[in-house]
Amino acid sequence: MSDDTVQPERASPEPAAAPKAPRFLVSRIAVVLIALMWVVAGVTKVYSLPDFSLLIERHGVLAPEWHGLAVALPFVELVIALLLVFAAGSELRKPFGRAVLALSLAGIIGFAYYLSLVPDAVLQESGCGCMGPRVASGMDNSVRIIAGVRTALLIALHLIALVGPIITMRRANPSRAA
Repeated sequence: MSDDTVQPERASPEPAAAPKAPRFLVSRIAVVLIALMWVVAGVTKVYSLPDFSLLIERHGVLAPEWHGLAVALPFVELVIALLLVFAAGSELRKPFGRAVLALSLAGIIGFAYYLSLVPDAVLQESGCGCMGPRVASGMDNSVRIIAGVRTALLIALHLIALVGPIITMRRANPSRAA
């Protein structure tokens, strides 16, 4: 036989397709909504920082030496939003993503606790300051209800973001669930 004859190429077995990595779409949407809430809350407070500082004083919950926190709070909210964007990108299953979500959830629960300490009359007159100093001002008995509903929705979004990847991974790999 001559060396010029062309041997037909043998079909190499196709490599097994790697299983498609879960995208955690619902959890990522929940994280993006939470991040948007932090952005809106932080930006509205930054735009009216002096008014927000006065609102914190009017609430009468914090001692005067702690009123300086009102200046830092909007920037902390914006940092939390930025961290949530990183977590939504790829870190939902990893400790970093869970830690950021836990920090965000702790912030929501902390704000809810703070608002529970504000006297009703002050809250109805001044508003909660959740999304800036003028939001929910002058509303009769509905201020706490609005804040409570918003807080419950945010807690639900946090739970979806935290638990969603765990459930998805268990469904994708049932042998690890046991």
